[in-house]
Amino acid sequence: MTPEALLIEDGSDDRLEVKLQLEVMGFKVFDVASAEEARETFAIRNYSLVVIHLGHSPLESLEICRKFRSESTVPIIMLTARDEVVDEELALGAGADDYVTKPIDQRIFVSRVTQQMKRGESQRIPRKTILTWESLTLDLADHHFTIGDTEILLTNSEFRFLQLLMENPERVFPKEQFLRAVTALREPSVKSVESYAQQLRAKIKRNGGPEVIDVVRSVGFRLKKSSFLSQDSA
Repeated sequence: MTPEALLIEDGSDDRLEVKLQLEVMGFKVFDVASAEEARETFAIRNYSLVVIHLGHSPLESLEICRKFRSESTVPIIMLTARDEVVDEELALGAGADDYVTKPIDQRIFVSRVTQQMKRGESQRIPRKTILTWESLTLDLADHHFTIGDTEILLTNSEFRFLQLLMENPERVFPKEQFLRAVTALREPSVKSVESYAQQLRAKIKRNGGPEVIDVVRSVGFRLKKSSFLSQDSA
C-alpha cells in the first residue's frame, strides 16, 4: 500500500520541490497551502507523514503541529528558515519529531524522513494542548483563555503573543520575533508590538489576573517570573 504524506507549505516553489522529492521517495502527496485546508484533509485521511511549513503564518504552523500531535502519533517534520520565529526549540516543543532548515538540502531531507519512518509510532506521545501559568490557562486546541474560572476573549494576535510567552517561560523573545508571529501587517513597527503587549497586560489585569509580561530593556519580552516561584524560594 502506498504511504500518504501531507505537505503544508504556503510557498508554491518550495511546495513543488518538496512534493516531487516525497513522490520520488514513494509517497502519495497531498499538498495544501494553509492550516485550514490541512485540518480538513487530516481529518479524513490516514497519513504516514506530515511535513509543515507556513512561513507567512509561523505560529499557525506551530498550532497545526500541536493539534496533529495531540490527535495522532504520525511522524511530523517541520521546515524552518533562519529569519522566522519558528526554530528548533519551538518546533520540537510543539510536537514535531524533527526539522529541516531552508534552503533544503535534499540529502538531509531524505535522511530525516527515512529516520522518522523507521521509528515506531509507539515512541511518539501526544503533546499537551493546555498551557497554565499562575491563574491563567490557555487552551490551544479550543482557542480559549481563562483567568481562574472566567473565560476572557482575546484577539488572535493577543492569543498568539501570550502563547509564545507561556510555551517558553524562561526565554526572552526579541520584538522582531513577536512582530512576525502576531501581526499580518506588511510594514509592522516596534511600536505595534509594544501596543500588543500593553493591551494584553491591561486586559489581564482588568479581569483580575496577575502581571504577565516582563519587558527586557532594549531586547524584547518574556513571561514574568511566577510569584509562586518567588514565594517558594523565599
